[in-house]
Amino acid sequence: MQAELAAQPAAPLPSPGAVAPAPMRQAWADLGLVALITVATFAVGAALEFSEWIAAHSKTYEAYQLDELPLALAAMLLGLTWYSWRRHRHASREMGLRLRTQAVLVENERHYRMLFTEDLSANMLADADGVVSLANPEAARLLGLPSAEAAVGQRIGDFYADRELWRAHLAALAGGGKLEPPVLTLRRADGKERRVIAKLTVRRDAAGISQVHAFFTDITALEQAQAQLAKTLAENRQLIQRSIQVQEDERRNIARELHDEMGQWLNALKLDAVSIRDRADGEIKAAAQSIVDVTNHVYEVARNLMRRLRPVALDELGLPSALQYLVDQWQRRHPTVKCTFSTDGSLEDLGEVANITLYRFVQECLTNVAKHAEAGEVRIALRRVDGTGEVELAVSDDGRGFEPRRATLGMGLLGLRERIEVLGGAFTLEAGTGRGVSVRGLLPA
Repeated sequence: MQAELAAQPAAPLPSPGAVAPAPMRQAWADLGLVALITVATFAVGAALEFSEWIAAHSKTYEAYQLDELPLALAAMLLGLTWYSWRRHRHASREMGLRLRTQAVLVENERHYRMLFTEDLSANMLADADGVVSLANPEAARLLGLPSAEAAVGQRIGDFYADRELWRAHLAALAGGGKLEPPVLTLRRADGKERRVIAKLTVRRDAAGISQVHAFFTDITALEQAQAQLAKTLAENRQLIQRSIQVQEDERRNIARELHDEMGQWLNALKLDAVSIRDRADGEIKAAAQSIVDVTNHVYEVARNLMRRLRPVALDELGLPSALQYLVDQWQRRHPTVKCTFSTDGSLEDLGEVANITLYRFVQECLTNVAKHAEAGEVRIALRRVDGTGEVELAVSDDGRGFEPRRATLGMGLLGLRERIEVLGGAFTLEAGTGRGVSVRGLLPA
C-alpha cells in the first residue's frame, strides 16, 4: 500500500473558496425564503384567527401564565439563532484550519516524496526480517531491479555478498539503535558486486512495529577511480624516481668529464703558462702570468660546478661530513648569517638515493635562504628517529617568511617535495610573515 501511495501523484490543494462564506445571492435567496415563510405564516394565522383560538382555549389555564409562552418561545428562538450563528462561526474556523493543515500536509508529503524518489542514495524501508515494503528508484538501480515496485517483497539480506554479515546486522539491530558499517559489498540481481557505504536504523511505527530503514550509497565508481588514481600516482612516482636517478647519473658523468678532461687541459695550460713566465721577461711574462690567473679562476669555477653537480665529499666521506662541508662553504660565502648543523644517531647506512636526496634538500634550502629569507640565523638538524629508524632533516631560519596560503611553492621546493615523497617520505613546510620558514623532510627506514 505504501509503495502504491508513493507512486500516486500528489493530491491537489483545496480551493480557497472551500473556506469562504456563501455567495451574496445565495444569502439573499435564503433571506427571501425566510421572509416568505414569515408572511405566509402571518397570512394563514390571520385567516384562521389562530391567535384568538389559542387565547380562547388557554383561558382555562390562566393560572399557569400560558399567555406568556409566545414571548418565551420568541426569546428561545432568538437564543437558538444566536447559538446557531456562534456554532457556525466556530465550525467555519475549524474547517478552515483543518483545510489549511491538510494543504500543508499534502505539500510536505509532496516534498518528502520528491526527496525520497530523487535521492542519489538507495533508501529502503523493511520489516524486522528485512523484507522491503518501500524503496526509491535509486535502490532499484543499485540492486539491479527494473523498478522500485520490484524491490517490494525482496529481502535486503539476499543482496548481501556475505549472508553471515547480514545475520549479524539483524541481531545487532534487534535491540534498536543503528549501524554504520564503513564499507559493504552488495551483489546485484545480475550477479555484479557493488561497494557501498551503509546506514541501518531501527524505528517503531505508530502501531509499535519495528521497521528497518536502510540507506546505501554506491561508491564503486569512486573506489575504482581511487584505485586508478593510486596506480597512476605510483607510476608517476616511479617515473619521477627514474628521472631523478637519470639526472643524478648525468650530473655524475658531467662532473667526471669536467674533472678528467677539463681539469687536465687546464692543468696543462697552466704548466705551459708558468714555464713561459719563468723563461720570459717584460710583456710576455705579464701575459703568461695573466694566463695563469685566468686558468686558476676557470679551474675554481669548474671545481664549484663539479661540486654542485656531484659532491665528491658525499661519495668519499658520507652524508654528515658532506653536509658539514656544504654548510662551511655556504657560511664562507655568507658570513653575516649564522649557520649551524647538528646530527644525531647513526646515519652511515642510508643508501645512495637517500644520501643524495637529503644533500639536495639542504642545498636547495640554503639557496632559498640566500635569495629570499634575509635571515640572521639558519639551523640544520639531521637525526635518526628512535624506535622507527626514520630519518628526519629539518632546516629553519628566522627570516622574513611568507604566508603559505597566499604564495605558491617554487620549483625548488616542489622538486624537494617530489624527491621526498617519491621515496615514501613526508614533506612539511611551516611559515608565516615575520616568523621565518621551517622545512622538514622525513624518510622511512
